[in-house]
Amino acid sequence: MAAQHMVTEHAVCALPGDHRDWRHLVIRVQRRGATDRWLVTWGAYYLTADGDWYPSMSRAVEYDEDEALIAADMVSKTVDVNGLTAADLLNR
Repeated sequence: MAAQHMVTEHAVCALPGDHRDWRHLVIRVQRRGATDRWLVTWGAYYLTADGDWYPSMSRAVEYDEDEALIAADMVSKTVDVNGLTAADLLNR
């Protein structure tokens, strides 16, 4: 019997994986424990219901996996490093 692997995290970024600023703009979709609930994180911050980032899981939105990936894709286009979004960095 083949071992089954459980996905516990996805990485979503509007930059290509080899871009030097990828690590700053990557959004993570993380499984919450053994449940089928997922959180969207950016560094040490959690996505809240109002679309803000909060430094505690207490206000984080729990999604199903597909919803979390959609949310991560949407916010990956708006997060910034030093005021520059992925689109800004790609156009430099």
